[in-house]
Amino acid sequence: MDHQHSQKPRRILRDVVSNIDRDILRLLVRRHNLITRMYNSKGFLDASEEKFLRASWEAAVSRVSHDPRLSGHLFALMQDAEFLPRPDAHTDDDGEKKATESRPAFNLAPAQKPVRLVMRAPLSCRATRACLMLAAASGAPAHFAPCLMNDPVIDCVKVLNQAGAALTRKDDGVSAREAAPLGVPDRTLHVGDSAWNLYMLLGHYLGRPSRAKFTGEISLKLADLSAVRRFLSVMNARLVHVIPKSSGLPIRLECTGILPEIVALPADVPSELGEGILLAAPLYAAPFVLDLVRHPQRQLMLDRTLPLLLAAGADIAVEGSRVSVAPGPLRPPGQSALPMEPELALFLLALPLALAGEVRLEGRWSQQPQALAGLRLLESFGLDLLRMEDAICARPAARAVNVRLAELPRDFPSEWTPLPVALAACAALQNGKAALPALPPEADPAIATEMLSFLNAVGLETADGGNLCKKTQLALTPWNTPTPLWALALALAACVRPHIKLGNPGIVTDLYPAFWALYNALPAPAAKAAGARPAADERVRRRVTTDIAAHIPKPDDERIE
Repeated sequence: MDHQHSQKPRRILRDVVSNIDRDILRLLVRRHNLITRMYNSKGFLDASEEKFLRASWEAAVSRVSHDPRLSGHLFALMQDAEFLPRPDAHTDDDGEKKATESRPAFNLAPAQKPVRLVMRAPLSCRATRACLMLAAASGAPAHFAPCLMNDPVIDCVKVLNQAGAALTRKDDGVSAREAAPLGVPDRTLHVGDSAWNLYMLLGHYLGRPSRAKFTGEISLKLADLSAVRRFLSVMNARLVHVIPKSSGLPIRLECTGILPEIVALPADVPSELGEGILLAAPLYAAPFVLDLVRHPQRQLMLDRTLPLLLAAGADIAVEGSRVSVAPGPLRPPGQSALPMEPELALFLLALPLALAGEVRLEGRWSQQPQALAGLRLLESFGLDLLRMEDAICARPAARAVNVRLAELPRDFPSEWTPLPVALAACAALQNGKAALPALPPEADPAIATEMLSFLNAVGLETADGGNLCKKTQLALTPWNTPTPLWALALALAACVRPHIKLGNPGIVTDLYPAFWALYNALPAPAAKAAGARPAADERVRRRVTTDIAAHIPKPDDERIE
């Protein structure tokens, strides 16, 4: 008997863990459904109910762990996680009920023809919001189009209007009406899920006696604002986290408005806060000097803010690492000062490498080192770029059959890694030789994991020597991309290997809501889908019909002398 028991096969531990993970997911779905039933008439959970659940969770966690991520971050994720609707049941031919998917994944299969894309490129998302902030703070009228109209831009418009601005959205443009300069109301401001929206408002409030409460979405709830809290004490302000033991939003801000003449920005403070302070400094009551000597991203902050401030007429001077700003009136920068969005534009310009053809984007290319590094990357993959003052054109110079980048171009942001990975994948899928470039040391470790997941989704794997090679079959499970850029990378790879499945296509709307309309219309998207301007000689003709007969009086006799 003992011998027979010893011969019984043991379950593999990884299978046991996998089953436990499935049980956890089932419990999370059940928890989500119960939370939904607890919603009030306005469609959200009452603060008292959430406070009770949080306290109960923290008490339970304290018995098994002291990890703050388990007590804080995991609870926030459970509260904000979204799940697919319950599958609908249908009856098959045998009379048995079976579940069907309520919404299938996207099947990425663009037409395999040379691309012909001519469009007016959307303006930079970050620069657009900075200009909207300058327009609201000065109270001057302005109009910007075409804007990306993604969640960060819409959230920026909403929060500025909450603070008293007069911004309106129409089609793909945002207008600022002439109004009183933006004040510092004591109210709750919801900044969405963008840290840039938060830091612009923090910079605005710091220069005036004020107080306010800021709320946001999941990424800002999980953000670590400890360095910001310590730095604001130097600015004679106080930041308090509403949720005890939390390091993110929601927060309460109290400012004296009395700023030191010179402030050094610590190295651990996000560069976006420094940019927000520089944008607001021209409207401070007294001259202000921000010393960036200790910050590793000093040049990035100057590249992002100085052109806009100079275009707005700010009295600003840079001496070494110090940026001196004198008070004075501002006028919003003109639309010509705003470049196109480089993250989106680089992927659109890369389409000819996968489909051949030509892409023309109308607008001004950014002169920031990061955007220029992106162009150098495209050229290294064999793309011929023609840059003009108001447009940029791309066509393949030669097919990239042997792509082995030792490293990414200098100044190329690690957040844009999905682009070179997608281009290397396209070269490998076209029966060429390609290898993944080495990631910079400062890159997020999660990018390496995301890279392997992407390769599996497009049917590639790394072989000896680091080369990419094809798998015999594509992954059957749709890939849920972690960021919008990885979704764009998957769409680019699908131009070479169609029928790749994307599980969360809605994530792209965080970057460019009109992307899928453009992508599905390839190889030659219509002007409306691509956002292009109509031709100059295009006239709209209308025929007006009426049932009323016109009575034309007889003309008087005329004599010509």
